[in-house]
Amino acid sequence: MATRASELYEKGRQRIRRSGPLGAWAYKTLLSDGMRRERQAVTAGQKEFTRRGNHSAQAYRLRRAVHMLEKGLTMRPLRSTFAVDYIERAVHDFIDLQDAGTEFGTKELEWAGEVLRRYFAATSESQNEAIGRARTQFVNLAETLSESLLGPAVPLPSASVLDVSALETLARQRQSVRWFTSEPVPRETVDKALEIAAEAPTACNRQPYRFHVFDDPALARKVAAIPMGTAGYADSIGSIVVLVGDMSAFADDRDRHLVYIDGCLAAMSFILGLEAQGVSTCCINWPDLADRERAMAQALGLQRWERPIMLIAYGYADDTGLAPYSQKKPLNAVRVYNQGAGDVR
Repeated sequence: MATRASELYEKGRQRIRRSGPLGAWAYKTLLSDGMRRERQAVTAGQKEFTRRGNHSAQAYRLRRAVHMLEKGLTMRPLRSTFAVDYIERAVHDFIDLQDAGTEFGTKELEWAGEVLRRYFAATSESQNEAIGRARTQFVNLAETLSESLLGPAVPLPSASVLDVSALETLARQRQSVRWFTSEPVPRETVDKALEIAAEAPTACNRQPYRFHVFDDPALARKVAAIPMGTAGYADSIGSIVVLVGDMSAFADDRDRHLVYIDGCLAAMSFILGLEAQGVSTCCINWPDLADRERAMAQALGLQRWERPIMLIAYGYADDTGLAPYSQKKPLNAVRVYNQGAGDVR
């Protein structure tokens, strides 16, 4: 009886979904489980961002603020007054995070301190009261800071240490491998790839993600069994990564997709970082289904504002197994030049 009721409910939902613009709106707003869970995660993240005055929230704020200050310092002509809306809070967060350690690393503090030092030098002629108050807060601390090279700088020459043909070869040779040997991948190898991943671009340098690494084979197979699509080869997986987005990095609805965008930019760098070291990978899609979300949240101890983005199995390829070829679309199917921007103002 329950199954029959569920079938009727699902048919009704899909009928409403296909009934026109109003039905589509009602489905997405009221009836879609996936949309509801995303709204809940976004709302929980915003509440957590607003609620907590702890070092984690300050770290996200300061990364964004220092990033914006750097952009201001690169403008031409350089303005004598800018960043008045957030400079006092940035200095306050910087001072608080001096002793936090775990939330803002040593290099990040050096970067933030150097950018603030250059900012106050650039705005030395400003009569703005907010800048004056922030400068007063910063001046005593500035005496303890040494000059650093971690601020805005002239871009490096475009000539790369890596030939583009080598990068193309790396990208083309990378395949989704599902059969791995039992040989463990050294953590030093994984960490090197993660360091490369951390260099991926991210909106206002917030890096709203975390890589959960499981290199214990028993744990890795347990995690690999949670998403759909791993049936038949999950037992071959000895190491796996779950990429998790942190919605509490943002206070605005406009930023709700950044965990996916920034996370996947980092994921591709991580994958190529492993490939360059002879380690194969397989990207595993994350299905937005309630039972899977609950299982993964329980397995990883996730908060309400944290969402799985994707999984990446990794290891040394078993040379007795096969990997799909997966021919990609031709260039002209994924690229257009100067099309459709005629009315942009």
